[in-house]
Amino acid sequence: MPKASKKTKTNDYKLIADKLLALMSAGTLPWHKTWSSTPYANALTGHCYTGMNPLLAEIDVMISGYSTTLFVGFKQAADKGWKIRKGSKATGLCLGGKGVKQETDSETGETLEKFYSFSRWLRVFNLDCVDDDEADIKVENVIARFQGEPNTSARIEDAEKLIAAQQAEIVFGGNRACYSPSLDKIHLPIYRSFSNAEAYYATAVHELVHRTGHQSRLARNLDGKKRSPEYAFEELVADMGAAFVCGTLGIPSDLEHHASYIAEWMSLIQDDSKVFFKAFKLAKTAADLLLDNAGLLPEGDGAEDNAEAA
Repeated sequence: MPKASKKTKTNDYKLIADKLLALMSAGTLPWHKTWSSTPYANALTGHCYTGMNPLLAEIDVMISGYSTTLFVGFKQAADKGWKIRKGSKATGLCLGGKGVKQETDSETGETLEKFYSFSRWLRVFNLDCVDDDEADIKVENVIARFQGEPNTSARIEDAEKLIAAQQAEIVFGGNRACYSPSLDKIHLPIYRSFSNAEAYYATAVHELVHRTGHQSRLARNLDGKKRSPEYAFEELVADMGAAFVCGTLGIPSDLEHHASYIAEWMSLIQDDSKVFFKAFKLAKTAADLLLDNAGLLPEGDGAEDNAEAA
């Protein structure tokens, strides 16, 4: 009798990279999607996803066309009498944290504390995958508890506050926007030359994210030449970072030059399935720096999800 083949371990990074490539090939960037009026959260514990997980959840929402941003674990669903519909695909969330363990020194007998980092993947299902026909608790009632009023305020005042708080040298004039690492200086067209206020602020924030990469700040590699992988990677960091900041400010982050970079970003992801995660980490750090400088960093933002809460 032939021996059963060993089950292939899921490569979560590759799986998410493939989903990203599918979205990007259609000209869609998941980090640009307007924030929903409901949070990305566990529907039963109420835990709102943090770190990278809202973006990972949004990728699956966009890929599968889900109508809700709420998720639940398989066992959690079963405990409520819910069934996961056959053929439903789980969404992978990346959980991480820090721990400490005690070790005894073999020579001195002294007890030492050793700190370590850990990460693992957790599978959850969107509430669109749930069948509640035989359950007392209905999905629509759970969703209703999370529904809030959409925030339509442009919050332009906060955008001005954020720009001023960076104390950046900005030269206004001309017809292009750019950041010069060697001069540590931003060039922006004058305000009235933009089609609207949101376009001006989105452009300014994009260049401010580039500025965080200076050696005196977050020390990213800003030496890449145009059309090089290094240059494309930094543009991905700036694009994603600007989207995070603009999301907090309540303004759209779309820039006209996005389309010209999508093919290059797809190439990066095809070559390295983890490059998106690397860019996310750098973009989130840059965005948090800009928001923190202005006193606009949401409380608790940047924390990593943990297994118990998810």
